[in-house]
Amino acid sequence: MLTRLETRKDRAATELGISAEEVESLPFDLSTLESEGIFMNIDCRGFGSLVRQLEWKTLGVQLPENAAVRVSPPRAGLLPDVYRNRLMRGAAQAHNALSKFGFRFTLCETVWGTSEYKWIPWTAFESFEKAYLQACETLAAAKSEVLSKYDEILNVLQDSFYQLARDSADRFEATSDEPFDREEFVNAVAAQAIGMVPTREMIRDGLVITMKPKVIILGSEMIAERNLAKSLTLETTRINSEQTKIDLEIDTKRRIEEIKVDEVTAETRREREVKERIREMKIEAAQREAEEAVSPIKEGFAQITANIFESASEMAERMRDAKFVSGSLAKRARQMCEWYQLMNFTGDTSLEKVLEQLQAAAGREAKQRSPDEMRTALSDLLRMTSVHSKKLLDEDRLTALEF
Repeated sequence: MLTRLETRKDRAATELGISAEEVESLPFDLSTLESEGIFMNIDCRGFGSLVRQLEWKTLGVQLPENAAVRVSPPRAGLLPDVYRNRLMRGAAQAHNALSKFGFRFTLCETVWGTSEYKWIPWTAFESFEKAYLQACETLAAAKSEVLSKYDEILNVLQDSFYQLARDSADRFEATSDEPFDREEFVNAVAAQAIGMVPTREMIRDGLVITMKPKVIILGSEMIAERNLAKSLTLETTRINSEQTKIDLEIDTKRRIEEIKVDEVTAETRREREVKERIREMKIEAAQREAEEAVSPIKEGFAQITANIFESASEMAERMRDAKFVSGSLAKRARQMCEWYQLMNFTGDTSLEKVLEQLQAAAGREAKQRSPDEMRTALSDLLRMTSVHSKKLLDEDRLTALEF
């Protein structure tokens, strides 16, 4: 590792025309993300077929040619809103679950070139999976309802499309001098709209919500695997070619190959032992650079602190002149404390004491809840989150100055 690092520094220094000592290293530690959670994306397929863009001519509108400003035609739902919204609700619930229990790491998104994947800690995966399965059940129930009433829905849509076609024909007659067959226009517009309605098969099999997990594979690991595969292939080919020689030499050559294999194994073991000794020597140097590394743990805890601060600010505002602690506010405070326990994968316990005070104040019986105690707990929580956010900001500024 040190040899590769020095080689990279020398190459960068040569390209930039500076000395190698002026080139700094930027460690990128993904060990926590590999062992403490999983990158996840929610793939919702087929829901775009529930909405289509109409043509202006379908609406009986004729725009002027060569206009300086292009006006896009509107989009229309292909199912009644009450059924379409129920189908869309499952996809929305799945995406909300991913946003609720997942973290965004900007550096990973920049490297991958996509923001679709979020990192879910193993401590919160069970809750995420429960919410995901609930979203799938919501979609299944909505599809079952639409399929059972499909003929009724189709009749309603046909009436609506024919009414739309007649209105479009009236509008076209009023705004255009171009002659046209009204009945043919109405039938063509209605038939086109009916042809875009999702079929039973599309609703049953085309609307799908799936989880797409992703694990990190480093380029160095892929290169090592390819090199190992090539080495094994060459070794196998060589052994097979030698086994095709004269029968009298088979036993002797097989023993020679066994000796070679033993030597290769011993050499590999010796190399592994040397690498292990080198790795132990590098640990101390790597620890000194760890503070300069881009830390997903710090970024994740910053997101947790920001969410806690925002919720606590809203509750403190509601408690400013309150004479009592409402049940909804107490419930929200308890849920916020439970959410913190689920999402805190960082090992930082700086907020646990004030959150325990808030949970104790919110967990009392309705008559025993004290507004003053609640305000004090929220004030302490706001102060702690503000101090922690300022500390993270100061550390980021100091790191930026060092770079």
